[in-house]
Amino acid sequence: MEKISKELKSVAQEIFLKGYEKASQSFSSLSGAPVSIKNFELFLGEGPDFLQKIIKTKNPSILTTDIIGEAKGRSYLVFSEADAQAVPDMLIQKMKSLQSNPDYAEIILKEVDNMVSAAVITELSNQLDLKIYGDVPKMIFPKEADRAWLQNEIEHHEDMFAILSSANFSFEGNMKINPYFIWILDKQFYSVLNQKKLNYAN
Repeated sequence: MEKISKELKSVAQEIFLKGYEKASQSFSSLSGAPVSIKNFELFLGEGPDFLQKIIKTKNPSILTTDIIGEAKGRSYLVFSEADAQAVPDMLIQKMKSLQSNPDYAEIILKEVDNMVSAAVITELSNQLDLKIYGDVPKMIFPKEADRAWLQNEIEHHEDMFAILSSANFSFEGNMKINPYFIWILDKQFYSVLNQKKLNYAN
């Protein structure tokens, strides 16, 4: 992959930040309290390099969402062990219909992934004029996220463009969660982003 320019990163950062801001609005509606975005960061690189970060996260809970349509890819929403417990514990108070469901934590984490990934994918679709959609998210539990699983993911995404994004979602009462996203994107994404970069510079 060619060297990533500052202009390309600026375009990606603008698109992803807008997606995160819309996700925080959805988060606010779900939690019933204001949610703000702080310490947003974004890095561009190659798929295998960023995927290695997962194995360095202790007992991660991972939501994967396939991107389908005119361009393809996969997102990985990674929660730390603490955040994977804190988010369902907080939101279950607002989602009382799930309180008797033994799988409520998984259901809530999938709902969070739906909100955040959908917001970013929609922004990518609108800004890049691509007809793309997010598939149904899949949960990868900590015991499944081992080196064999990671190696399989890496082998399927070699030489692919990747974006690593993270931010603090800050709630009332000083609660913060800091999940991170790894976005593995095909050459079509990279090509269209580069074209957007050229238009952005003019």
